[in-house]
Amino acid sequence: MADEMRSQRWLRAVVGSVALLAIAFHATALVVREGQAVLVTRFGRPLRADTGAGLHWKLPWPIDQAIWLDMRRRVYEGGHTEMLTRDKKNVIVRTFVVWRVDDPLVFAQSIGQQSEAEGKLDGLLTNAAISTLGGHDLSAIVSTDPRSLQVDQIESELLAGAAPAARKSYGVEIEQIRLERIALPEENVQAVFEQMRAERRQYAARFRAEGERDASRVRSEAELEAARIRAEGAEQEARIRGESAAQVAKTYADAHRVDPELYRFTRSLDSLDQLVTGETSLILRTDAEPFSLLESQHSK
Repeated sequence: MADEMRSQRWLRAVVGSVALLAIAFHATALVVREGQAVLVTRFGRPLRADTGAGLHWKLPWPIDQAIWLDMRRRVYEGGHTEMLTRDKKNVIVRTFVVWRVDDPLVFAQSIGQQSEAEGKLDGLLTNAAISTLGGHDLSAIVSTDPRSLQVDQIESELLAGAAPAARKSYGVEIEQIRLERIALPEENVQAVFEQMRAERRQYAARFRAEGERDASRVRSEAELEAARIRAEGAEQEARIRGESAAQVAKTYADAHRVDPELYRFTRSLDSLDQLVTGETSLILRTDAEPFSLLESQHSK
């Protein structure tokens, strides 16, 4: 009986010790997972932030308290904000931002709960957008000319303007800022259409000028080529005429050397052929050239 009572007391002691250890472990142990951080406060004041995954420790409540923070990236879409560009045109811009908690201590001190972080970021983004777009014309974000668009540069300026302040003031790291939507107030739509028409007219004028320039160049090249061909043709014509004249002279010379009388007679006939037309009446003596040749041949 005594042994049984000792066994029960020993069992109760073991169970009580285990329970006390479990309670102490639950009150002092902190298990941090990937993508999480725990902020430890002592009597309400921030003490430290544990960001590494694993087991961490703290003093039991009410001395230390733990505040869990989500360190993963988040996407926040801002509201539609109307602002003025450098050329005094109103635009309605909506942005989205990719952010995460970077410094849990600063975040807890400046913002507190994560549900309030996006409200702080909205004001920060609005101020950055107003400042950035005020330094660019409307054509930098709305244009039919790709060379005029500067959306990437504007987004880089937005990030450069908002990220340092968010990191310093709120312990938030802004990784990306993008222009999600750009709209125009009703009174500015007509102005944008006129700007687009003006740009189209500029394109058309440039294309016409380029076409006229190319046409002029083609015409000039064609005229030069035609002049070259005519010069070559004239040169060939003169050469052929010279060769023909030389050949004719040679033929006449050969004929005169073989039979001078026949040569004179045929030359006389050629002269008559050139002088007399179809309606010409010509009376010649028989003893005149070239008929004198015939007369002399008849007398023989």
